[in-house]
Amino acid sequence: MMKKASIYFSLLFLMFFSCEEVLFEEDLSDKTIVLIAPADSTTVRNTSVTFSWEEVDQATEYRLQIAQPGFENAAQIVLDSAVTATTFSTTLVRNEYEWRVRAQNSGTATPYATASFTVVESEDFSARQVLLVTPENNAITNETSSELQWQSVSDATLYRVQLLDSSNEIIQEEITTETSVSLTFPEGVTRWQVRAENNTQSTLYTTRTLTVDSERPNQPVPTAPVNDATQTETTVTFSWTREAVAGTAELDSIYIYSDVGLTQLVTKDEVTSPSDITLEAGTAYYWFLKAFDEAGNESDSSVVSRFTIN
Repeated sequence: MMKKASIYFSLLFLMFFSCEEVLFEEDLSDKTIVLIAPADSTTVRNTSVTFSWEEVDQATEYRLQIAQPGFENAAQIVLDSAVTATTFSTTLVRNEYEWRVRAQNSGTATPYATASFTVVESEDFSARQVLLVTPENNAITNETSSELQWQSVSDATLYRVQLLDSSNEIIQEEITTETSVSLTFPEGVTRWQVRAENNTQSTLYTTRTLTVDSERPNQPVPTAPVNDATQTETTVTFSWTREAVAGTAELDSIYIYSDVGLTQLVTKDEVTSPSDITLEAGTAYYWFLKAFDEAGNESDSSVVSRFTIN
């Protein structure tokens, strides 16, 4: 009977906790969202348009929609997307548009804020802009080959793509009529940039950086507790050594199991040497380490060591 009552109250607690999570998520329905640009009834003299609005507290994302020429008589919904930032850039053809944004979280949303604008393409080709798509700016990868993508520019006959080193020296240049190209990047931080060209003019370059780190971290070497060690204290001091590899930031993770087959995971933590971890007495433990870096590389696992807490 006591066991049934315990289960009943546990279920009640979980239901209450879940309800509390929902109740504590702020209701956005009474809030307003403020558009910044393009302002209502303005003319954008460039086909590359950046939309921006003010941040709404407790919003997890924003629903951005663009209609041509407007939402009531839409000939086309040009864009309907959820974004987490408060800016978004895209390329639009010459036309009249209406755009709207609302802030939202998992359960509520603000009303939409709406504005109309007109895109008038600049006659000066050099004033146009190449909007880069992927990789994102300051991206980090462990792959040396990356596909670069950008949006098309009206009247462009080709695109010039350059890779530059830390001294802004050109290390590679490609010309393509497509809006993407796959290039091999060197290790480290490289700037990549794209401009559009026609027979007589070119746009300015649009630039991003990409960091390549394909080197695996070194294998950690455990130093304490030594294999087959025994202690009475439940707080265990773990230490190890590992020589860092040049590249992105590295970290170590510790894995502690209660069985030799390494199937009963007791804890897994991101740690620095030395680290104190409290465990239960009367158990034999098995542990090892593995190193990771910001680019997603990982080391070999260290040797597995055993210790006992009496």
